[in-house]
Amino acid sequence: MMHARGLSIALVALTLAGCAGPSLLLMNNEDGSNEGALAVIDEKCGNPDGSTIAGSFTRTRLSGCAPRPKGVGEAALKPEERSLIANLPPPPARFTMYFIPDTTVLAPGSEGMIDALAEHFKARPGAELEIIGYTDTVGKPEYNLTLSQKRADEIKGRLVQLGFPAEVITTTGRGETELRFPTPDETENGGNRRVEIIVR
Repeated sequence: MMHARGLSIALVALTLAGCAGPSLLLMNNEDGSNEGALAVIDEKCGNPDGSTIAGSFTRTRLSGCAPRPKGVGEAALKPEERSLIANLPPPPARFTMYFIPDTTVLAPGSEGMIDALAEHFKARPGAELEIIGYTDTVGKPEYNLTLSQKRADEIKGRLVQLGFPAEVITTTGRGETELRFPTPDETENGGNRRVEIIVR
């Protein structure tokens, strides 16, 4: 049996090419980049690491133990593949808001982002939001984890008040992990005191 194991690619289209067997088409990531690869593993071939396929607009026939990728370019896509791409949802949108130190109060320059987010959401029916809170490195990690969750929840509450359905919003607090600007411990940094909102 053949398996596909993704290594950070955003989109893979699996199609059947008539009697020639299945084929695989790799395309760009959601953000337009082409980083990433795919490992194709066939247990009958005795190769636990499989064969690696990479590259945008690469077509690979998945027959035999040595799949051979072929770059086809966007111009050579089949009509049904073009149709698939045309009907894909728009890529995720990201909004970042910053906070006054040790609070859940938005920094003055971030207030306008609430309105921008609301306008974007209205134009995107069926969208879901993921809100992730962060802190800088001032304070104990446990405290910062709680504060980051409160920041995410604060933004969710404000969005719900504006009419966003609560059931399409998830929140997570990550504290002082995943710093946007790496700093030593106990260092104030406005760029790290933030929430990131992903609209999908």
